[in-house]
Amino acid sequence: MLSIKSLLILIALFLAGLALWHHWHARERAERLARETCRRMGVQFLDESVGQKQWRIVREEGRWMLRRTYAFEFSRTGSDRWPGELILLGGQLAGVEFNLVEPATTSPPPPRTITPTTEHDKVVPLRRDRP
Repeated sequence: MLSIKSLLILIALFLAGLALWHHWHARERAERLARETCRRMGVQFLDESVGQKQWRIVREEGRWMLRRTYAFEFSRTGSDRWPGELILLGGQLAGVEFNLVEPATTSPPPPRTITPTTEHDKVVPLRRDRP
């Protein structure tokens, strides 16, 4: 016969397994939706994966729901990488964001060329003239 403690441990393990299964299922759904959205937008879905960026409990339309945000990368030309986000709200697609803003690039300063000289006549000694 099972004791109360053993029964509670079994229930806790079952609930943890159920939560992991739901998490895995939501991630697979997000990956499939990101792939389909990239195909429809005419961009390449990179790395064939999504990563969970954030999850939180939100209240939408009077109901409490789990909002999951997944990050992925895509390419427009095949030689660039752009970040994207996919939001699942209660298991349903709530939005996809493609960040197509050019990252700020700073050009490096031009290289300075120093020519070595053997002339020491250009060195001016420091003098202090006192009255």
